[in-house]
Amino acid sequence: MAGDVSTVTAPAPVNAFERLLDPRGIAIVGASADPARPGAQTVRTLKELGYEGGVYPVNPRYTELDGYRCLPSLAAIEGACDVAVIALPAAQVPASIGHCAERGIRYAVVLGGGFRESGEAGAALEAAMLSTARARGVRIIGPNCLGFVNVGARAYAAWGSLTRPPRMQPGPVSAVLQSASFGMGIVIQCTAAGLGFRYVVTSGNEADITAPELIDAFAGDPGTRVILAYLEGVRDGRAFMAAARRALAAGKPVIVIKAGNTEQGRRAAESHTANLAGSYDAYRAAFRQCGVVEVDDVHEAADAALCFAGGRLPGGRRVAAIGGSGGAAASFSDNAERHELAMPPFSGETLEVLRATLPKLASLGNPVDYTAGYPRAGEGLDFRRAFAAVIGDPDIDQMAVMFAAAGPGQLVHGGEVLAEVARASPKPIVAYSSMNEALAPEGMARLRAAGIPVLASPRRVATAMARLADYAAARRRARVPERPAPGAGALLPPLPPGAATLNEHESKRLVAAAGIPVTRDRLLPLEPDARECAGLVFPLALKIVSPAIAHKSDIGCVRLNIADARELARAATEIVARARAAVPGARLDGLLASEMVCDAMEAIVGVVNDTAFGPVVALGLGGVFAETLRDVTFRVAPFGVDTAREMMGELRGRALLEAPRGRPALDAEALAEALARISALAWALCDRLAELDVNPLLVRPRGKGVVAADALAVLR
Repeated sequence: MAGDVSTVTAPAPVNAFERLLDPRGIAIVGASADPARPGAQTVRTLKELGYEGGVYPVNPRYTELDGYRCLPSLAAIEGACDVAVIALPAAQVPASIGHCAERGIRYAVVLGGGFRESGEAGAALEAAMLSTARARGVRIIGPNCLGFVNVGARAYAAWGSLTRPPRMQPGPVSAVLQSASFGMGIVIQCTAAGLGFRYVVTSGNEADITAPELIDAFAGDPGTRVILAYLEGVRDGRAFMAAARRALAAGKPVIVIKAGNTEQGRRAAESHTANLAGSYDAYRAAFRQCGVVEVDDVHEAADAALCFAGGRLPGGRRVAAIGGSGGAAASFSDNAERHELAMPPFSGETLEVLRATLPKLASLGNPVDYTAGYPRAGEGLDFRRAFAAVIGDPDIDQMAVMFAAAGPGQLVHGGEVLAEVARASPKPIVAYSSMNEALAPEGMARLRAAGIPVLASPRRVATAMARLADYAAARRRARVPERPAPGAGALLPPLPPGAATLNEHESKRLVAAAGIPVTRDRLLPLEPDARECAGLVFPLALKIVSPAIAHKSDIGCVRLNIADARELARAATEIVARARAAVPGARLDGLLASEMVCDAMEAIVGVVNDTAFGPVVALGLGGVFAETLRDVTFRVAPFGVDTAREMMGELRGRALLEAPRGRPALDAEALAEALARISALAWALCDRLAELDVNPLLVRPRGKGVVAADALAVLR
């Protein structure tokens, strides 16, 4: 069943930052007559666009600028003023923040650079600015930014490309951009596609007000329907997730371009805005858990925003395509399959309508090719009925219409009948046309007026429809409370104080306390005698136990399938000698004799404590192949069994769980419960746990559960 993205009422200011984003007056500290200077551009833009609030240029060198009285100081402002745009050298900014507080101005936009991004001296200035702001109750956008715009109110507390054409039109999209120049590329493409904006904020260094705070504010804003973000990093990943979840609950898609994902990209991000870009794996995990729509490039962001602004979501992943170009249909179908969109056959009733309404030479499968030169009126054809039958088919969740290179007249007729169909159906309709506004203004206007997104290629249509389906699925999941792992939250053993690496025996004790079965082990001395080996069950594995040796097998300190006590004695001597040779001076705590589990598949489960998001759980199947092939998936802890199942379903090796080559199916449910328990353990120890590896976690046949064969915990 299709559903609206949200019901948007008449716009009202965002509550969290009402006086920031909808100010009654704007002061420009450092206003100038030089058009190249930021302070001049802000004043000029407010004048040109007719901002109706108070405009207060501040500079003792002038008495008038652009028809406004220029004031010697903030103290001289007599009217209501909520925001000060500070266009001063960095060294003068801390004092200016203090002057804002004295005048009762609670928000400042610091445009200039020379702060944290420029080195130690700049970091000291930023710290002084922030200290003054926090002590005096002033909130700051920036520094090192282009400012912000309230498009509907024509409030431009901004400069640079944010004040230049193309002029944004009012609309339902709000954006937060950590890179103003690159982010403006998204804004320009959205504007060219006919999308309007509510707020556009460039956040710069985010010394104070952060992207998660702004996303959270937009989520609560009645006038915002879609949220766009360009992110290079967030310092508080949990705050970002909370904001994204609030937006998901409100039915407001958060569309994100995330940069700084590679080592080279992270270096660029840090030198650019000094944001801390954490592990991309953690970001991807957070995006999936919170229903964030991640896109790869500017045109994908614009496409997604255009489609989500229409306010319709599909009920599933079943799509249909209809048009006059076989090539376009093939291109669409290829990309639809790549995005796991299904193209089912039509019902008998739908096929009957298509035979009666389309040209005789039309191909009536899914996709439908009604041949070139159409749609057009006459000839006994009825494209309105054909389109309505396809979108109305009970096995179809959304429809793509391939106008391709249809001429202006055909696009007018197609736009007219498709608009009628769209008005009668709650399902999404997305069109492809190679014609643009200049070539087919009337047809494009009809499609846009009907809220039908028109994209520039069939592949882009399929990608956008997949984004709609992904987001709709995230909305459905968010409505169902997640089931926690049975027994999660058990009493944990005492841990040593301070930073420490636990040996395998200690680490497995920690894992067992979280409810994960571990192998039956016995800790032996480095030179075990017959008495100490009494009662061991062979065959067994023998391993060195040392907090200084994490990868025991790499240096030959693991022996498998030891058959008897005599072989154990030989293996013990060999293992200890190799450990001492490989890591001289390492503390050796003994030897661990472990049962052999021979009916299982290896999985790797790990925890890393990400700088932005805290504990993040990783899963891979197939032992070393998970690492070699990079077939690993991640989620931010804590999570429940349903999320754990999603993780397993994302792996390329997931088929290994389902009776590979005639072997019995493995206990996938036990693996899901173990993942959820490990996530609960990671969250319970989030202040202490730096890393945890359970490698391998052995997944046994269905009904026999899982068992941890090795573990390593690193505390901080």
